[in-house]
Amino acid sequence: MSELPHVIWDMGGILYPYFTERMLNIGFERGWPIDRVPLGPTGSVFDADYQRMLEGDLNEPEYLAIVKDRLLREGIEFDPPADLADGWEFRPESWETIDTINRLGHRQALLTNDATTWLGEAWWGRWDRADSFDAIVDVVEVGARKPAPEPYLAAATALGAPPGECLFVDDLPVNCRGAEAVGMSSHLFDITDPYGSSVSLIAALHRA
Repeated sequence: MSELPHVIWDMGGILYPYFTERMLNIGFERGWPIDRVPLGPTGSVFDADYQRMLEGDLNEPEYLAIVKDRLLREGIEFDPPADLADGWEFRPESWETIDTINRLGHRQALLTNDATTWLGEAWWGRWDRADSFDAIVDVVEVGARKPAPEPYLAAATALGAPPGECLFVDDLPVNCRGAEAVGMSSHLFDITDPYGSSVSLIAALHRA
């Protein structure tokens, strides 16, 4: 690892709350049976399918379809990409960390599997936080999803750095393992503890 490692960020769940976090709040407001419907890592019911996604047995589109089907079985029609299109709020702990890392002199990139699903095609051209990053890579332009090697290598190339000089941040263990497979270091971001995850990331950069 170089003296000033480059940081490559995942997006969903880290820069923004995960979609099930927002659905949980909506469920409380609308009276959904959230005491029996699993809704991700912050729901009141254990979500075995979310755990399967963490380990790579499901990808996010497959998990999204499962969540929609769960609600349909309860008589609730809800399409997260459409019904959550407005009202996204940034996760403040992550953005404070991004600002800190920029001040420390580390270059940063964004590498996302599913932002196009949530933000629309070519979202990076109109995204109001794009200038916080030196590079943005959406896998729709790469042709392969994390944890395949191509997205990580594309992000490193966009930063003009070898993979061994990059620290990758993701909330899915399977994607962290994909980064490590191409020679990057990784930092697992726990979306149930964004403050602790941010603090430990800064500590990891100081140790690098």
